[in-house]
Amino acid sequence: MELTINAAGDEQALKEFYGWLRDDADVARSATISTAGSRGAGEMGVFEVICMSIGSLTGLANLGIAWGNFLRSRKETPPFTITIEGELTTEQRAMLRNLDLPLDPGADE
Repeated sequence: MELTINAAGDEQALKEFYGWLRDDADVARSATISTAGSRGAGEMGVFEVICMSIGSLTGLANLGIAWGNFLRSRKETPPFTITIEGELTTEQRAMLRNLDLPLDPGADE
């Protein structure tokens, strides 16, 4: 399952969540995490989205747990949207319904 996490321009929140995901041993073990959308060669470390590849339901659950923990560490909910690429299995759909992730409205169709 390929995911893209967008923060509607809130680069600081996106950077913090990226660090949070990379530091979470369970997430790092069950997903490939990278960034994309660098604005220019002179702007090191600037990115617009987090890209994740998750290969199991456990990995998806780990993302949900990390998201919940990240939210509890903040005063305000960041304007994140998670877009899922590709077809979802029945199990993935069921898992997504149980997680409180900020999914793109078309993600669970």
